[in-house]
Amino acid sequence: MKFAIIAAGDGSRLAQEGVKEPKPMVRVGGEMLVDRLIRIFMENGATEIVVICNERMTEVSRHLVNIQNEGLRGRPVPLRFIIKSTPSSMHSFHELSRYLNDGPFVLTTVDTIFNEDEFRDYVEAFRRKAADGCDALMGVTDYIDDEKPLYVGVSNHLTVNGYYDFPQPGSRYISAGIYGLTPAALPVLDRCVEQGESRMRNFQRALVAAGLRIEAYPLTRVFDIDHAQDIEKANQTEPTPVPSPGEESLQPQAGTGCLLIQRAERYSPNSVEKDAAILQEVSRLTGGTIIGEDNLPHPSSPITAHHRPTPITHHPSSPLILSMARSPEALAWLEAQEQQGVRVINPPAGVRACRRSNISEVMQEHHLPQPPAKGQDGYWVKRGDSAAQSHEDVRYCHDETELEQAKTDFLRRGITDFIVQAHVRGDLVKFYGVAGTDFFRCFYPGDDGDTKFGDEALNGRPHHYSFPHDRLRTDADTLARLLRTPVYGGDAVIRADGTYAIIDFNDWPSFSRCREEAAKAITSLYGPSPTPPLGGE
Repeated sequence: MKFAIIAAGDGSRLAQEGVKEPKPMVRVGGEMLVDRLIRIFMENGATEIVVICNERMTEVSRHLVNIQNEGLRGRPVPLRFIIKSTPSSMHSFHELSRYLNDGPFVLTTVDTIFNEDEFRDYVEAFRRKAADGCDALMGVTDYIDDEKPLYVGVSNHLTVNGYYDFPQPGSRYISAGIYGLTPAALPVLDRCVEQGESRMRNFQRALVAAGLRIEAYPLTRVFDIDHAQDIEKANQTEPTPVPSPGEESLQPQAGTGCLLIQRAERYSPNSVEKDAAILQEVSRLTGGTIIGEDNLPHPSSPITAHHRPTPITHHPSSPLILSMARSPEALAWLEAQEQQGVRVINPPAGVRACRRSNISEVMQEHHLPQPPAKGQDGYWVKRGDSAAQSHEDVRYCHDETELEQAKTDFLRRGITDFIVQAHVRGDLVKFYGVAGTDFFRCFYPGDDGDTKFGDEALNGRPHHYSFPHDRLRTDADTLARLLRTPVYGGDAVIRADGTYAIIDFNDWPSFSRCREEAAKAITSLYGPSPTPPLGGE
């Protein structure tokens, strides 16, 4: 999916208030506004990012040239930009539109501040809705901080039915300035420009008048950087940006202790004891308390004295939760804790992103190696809406006849979200990692016979083909960052020629083959390790 940034305003109000930098180069959380959006868009699968800046912003254009040539923090960026002064944001959008006519895209202005996790969910929702025939998914918010807000009329099903300069009876939302659009919207934009319109709100009204299918997507706190005080407000609300590979990606943050949450047995088939063991090892290093996800309080409840993390004296900061949880109720509770300033690893947004169907889409968009859809050696049908909860959630099929039967069986079980992968011949390798640390390990399950369901036997005894270990680690860490899942594991198949395909990826494995090393790496995510017990390690 493409993303676009309107960065062609002159920032006159900021300049009058003493802000010397061009608006796109104003820093929030230590990060330039334009860099922040480019980073977020890359994390959300951008195939191309198109930016427009005005002719007077020579500093901005030079900065964009640098990103084109050197990437953003060393990461290549598929960036295209236009240098042109325009009379309005709508005209800037019209200049960008020539590069946005081949599929769904997301557009925003350079100074829009929003929650990154919410934006990730919004982009996922837009991808699904665009595939289902929705013409536009507009970000809306009930946080009104704009001098001239555009009120949005919506039905009970969040279908947009009008845009208003003044509040209407029952109107709750205003436009958040985040536009998910398909090419169907571009002829409407052309007509608006031909008719002499110059405001984005009139373009949005024209979309409604044209009868396009427009839906609203509620976001919480969204606002623009229009005044100097908005920069301070953004710095107070915007979390520290996630650094790129090669930087310190997971720094210590606020916490007075550590709560460890073990996932429920239904999400841990044949691995309950192994899951408990890794948490016990982390608990031994941190002094943290372990609790099962089914024993958590109501999602809206705070951390009570009973559930409060045990203090860690060597790192006096705010609470930290290390979580394996996967149930909707547990994830909702964890999100409530995040809103209170608690840091959660792996975060709920990352756990939700680890649906197999989403993983496959993310890998495809970022050209990470995965199995082909068709092959000569059989197929795998895998539950796509979650990790496997039983042996039936992952089925091997010898041919297309068995494949069709497996699909039917999934549908009969009420599972409509599943993926199909061709079987890949080669050595099955399990990998384990903690992004942002030096920890990454690979093992051959065929060597020790340790298996969950026995499916590994289909690949036979490993030949130990040579393969680029560092490249697999880079691909796995990249996927972990894209999915916001720093504690991860997965499976890859190494072909005889040394190429490989990542066939599975999951949040927080049991690390049974490398438990002590993994526990130390997990502990290091939030600060220095405590003094080891007598006897050393």
